[in-house]
Amino acid sequence: MVFACDYLLLGSFIGMAVAMGVQAGAASLHHLSSGTIYLSVGGMLLFVLSFSLGAGPVPGLLLPEIFPNRIRAKAMALCMSVHWVINFFVGLLFLQLLEQLGAELLYSIFATVCVVAAIFVRKNVVETKGKTLQEIEVALLQTQ
Repeated sequence: MVFACDYLLLGSFIGMAVAMGVQAGAASLHHLSSGTIYLSVGGMLLFVLSFSLGAGPVPGLLLPEIFPNRIRAKAMALCMSVHWVINFFVGLLFLQLLEQLGAELLYSIFATVCVVAAIFVRKNVVETKGKTLQEIEVALLQTQ
């Protein structure tokens, strides 16, 4: 069954993939016109909106619910540290990758990653709302 958390994450990743597709499409248009600029800005705004509605806040809310009490603090610290380190490297390397790969290929890679994330969420994320930690653990074990 698909519930609110799944819908938020799925919708977010699909919206981000569409936005990156729009960005790649705008980058493939080699003539710089006002339409191309509006397409690019629209893609960026759609990406920010999609990220803000699901992929940004939901993992920070979902992760504490899926870890058992005995490891919750350490697991959250590890997960959020990995998140921010990867975020740092994406920001650090984006301009270099843009110069080396080109905008069309880079945005296509980002769109592909978003599609893979949506597939992962659909197959592996369980709804946690209103469930005890034991019920969540059983649901997670059943998805494996």
